[in-house]
Amino acid sequence: MMGALSPQPCAPEPYGTISRLTSIAEERDRVATSMKTHSRVRTWLEIREPLERQLEPLGRAAMEAIGLSEGHRVLDVGCGVGGTPLALSRRVGPRGQVIGLDVLPDAIDVLRGNDGNPENVSFICGDAQTYGFAAGSFDAVFSRFGVMFFDDATEAFRNLLKALRPGGRLGFVSWRDLSDNELDELPLRAASPHLPPGLVNSTAASAWFSFSKAETIRRVLDGAGFSDVEITSRDEGIGSGSLQDMVAVCSRVGALGAILRDHPHLTRKAVRALEDALRERDGPNGPELMAAVWIVTAKAP
Repeated sequence: MMGALSPQPCAPEPYGTISRLTSIAEERDRVATSMKTHSRVRTWLEIREPLERQLEPLGRAAMEAIGLSEGHRVLDVGCGVGGTPLALSRRVGPRGQVIGLDVLPDAIDVLRGNDGNPENVSFICGDAQTYGFAAGSFDAVFSRFGVMFFDDATEAFRNLLKALRPGGRLGFVSWRDLSDNELDELPLRAASPHLPPGLVNSTAASAWFSFSKAETIRRVLDGAGFSDVEITSRDEGIGSGSLQDMVAVCSRVGALGAILRDHPHLTRKAVRALEDALRERDGPNGPELMAAVWIVTAKAP
């Protein structure tokens, strides 16, 4: 069945290997010099390692909740340039298969250029809401913060349900409210004296918090036709490594990062205030902030 998932067109040339630590700086510089590369992908690559240190524990919790087994076929929705496809491949073993799906061709090009990819991992470009999956293609669908951006969430999950075999499992992690998430709230609060109030106030309604309410998630999954929906809150202290790594991640992604990407003239003062705030939380492993997420699982009837 997996043969039905033919790759959609991406940029013709891969950007090279990013699995080896010695190549990450070269990869970052190469991608950063390409004016055609999506800005989000450039940002991910520039902070790839410290960002992965932040997100990996949260994604791992969702993987464990699905209950993957040797030989399972898994779809990774919104994989970006993160480490989830490789982590999933280790769980399903050489007899299993992992397909990483992302809407950004540049992200898929980076992953395809990784010469450390196991044979059971491949990637496709496409939108999970509209992609033509073969019915029953997968044993599991997984996502680490990749399902909050659909134009029509119910329709998207209905399409993902089609891709699952009967009894197949869905598992994902999504952010809870901004007010619950110290990881986003503290950087935003620290920088807010240097930001227009309107930008700060509008952040809680941003797309990455579209699944912040359990009732919203349940309504969408029930409407899409899933059964046995389970939504569990999880709070975990996470960090990026050093103080400077944490500053880099919190000022490039998340609530504050989104503002600064669109309004770079605000960056200098905001980052200085952020660094001062994070220095107060610094420790042997760098600053740690609490992340508040939902771990969501469901079944295909």
